[in-house]
Amino acid sequence: MLQPSARARLRGALREAPDHYELLDARLVGRLAGFLFCCAGAIAALLLALDPPTGAVGGAGWPLAGATVALAFAFGGAMVVNRRAFPPVVLFGIALSGPSMLGLLQWLSGRESSYVQLLILSVVWCATVLPARRLAAAVAAGTVVVFLPMATGDWAGEMLPERIATLGIMWSLAVVCFVHANRMRDVRRSLRAEAAEADELARVDALTGLGNRRALDEELVSRVALATRTGTPLCALVGDLDGFKQINDRFGHGVGDEILTSVAWTMKDVVRAPDSCFRWGGDEFVVLLSDVGLAAAEEVADRITTTIASRCSTPDATPVSLTLGTAEHLPGQPPSRLLAIADAALLAAKPGSRIG
Repeated sequence: MLQPSARARLRGALREAPDHYELLDARLVGRLAGFLFCCAGAIAALLLALDPPTGAVGGAGWPLAGATVALAFAFGGAMVVNRRAFPPVVLFGIALSGPSMLGLLQWLSGRESSYVQLLILSVVWCATVLPARRLAAAVAAGTVVVFLPMATGDWAGEMLPERIATLGIMWSLAVVCFVHANRMRDVRRSLRAEAAEADELARVDALTGLGNRRALDEELVSRVALATRTGTPLCALVGDLDGFKQINDRFGHGVGDEILTSVAWTMKDVVRAPDSCFRWGGDEFVVLLSDVGLAAAEEVADRITTTIASRCSTPDATPVSLTLGTAEHLPGQPPSRLLAIADAALLAAKPGSRIG
């Protein structure tokens, strides 16, 4: 009896994953299908010359068989030169078109036809591209083609072992290729998740959990572009802790780190969810306020400094003081100019020379 984990894996394999097609290089699989259609068309053309159509409509099947082979070349050529990614419904249509063409050639050629062997090309491609249920439908269509002579009256008893062997090869290849392709998707999914996590960590300050300078630069460009496009205001708050060097010198860098973390989380607590807080470096912080004018931004700055003074303190119970400079983005200014103006406002707000 299957263990729960094994059953879960089996159900997972049979269920189409939301990112199944996202993990494919859709343009590559489309071009691969094109090459396989061209290869199958070339082999079918050779078989057509060596094994002229004798079934169904007899000699009159030549034009239809030739048109089918030409269509295979046309499909293949179009897919090879195509530069766009095919949507899932088109990929499924490609998967069914191969067995359909081979079934037509099988019907035209009679029971001695070898066209069914070309189904293997279709099965391998389908197993690497389609999810389980669509793959089963495509291979089922191939199974119908294998036993098509039974329906057309071209069946002979000696054909059964050969067709069973063909069927066994088809389904075995489908399962093996599907399992292998799924494992490759799992690897690619894992690599994608790791890359996304690494990319996210590269934008996070390890100490405070706020966005770092890289995240700030990217977010600032995005916010300025949005403000320019929509005409909404954008403000920035730039601040640093007063006397932070003295705190480090007196209590040690461990306490300084704790204060930085406490200040960071207090800032996040005060501002709105859509607003972003960043550690610019050292004891410097930046807050971006979207859709907020200068007067409202100054009120937010006052609220931040008041809350930090009430919540954050040094080991001797001295309240932590944060000075903030405020600036509003002006149309036509580059993103860096907003921070420069806010930084200048910060320097002007500090009494005397800057400490820390």
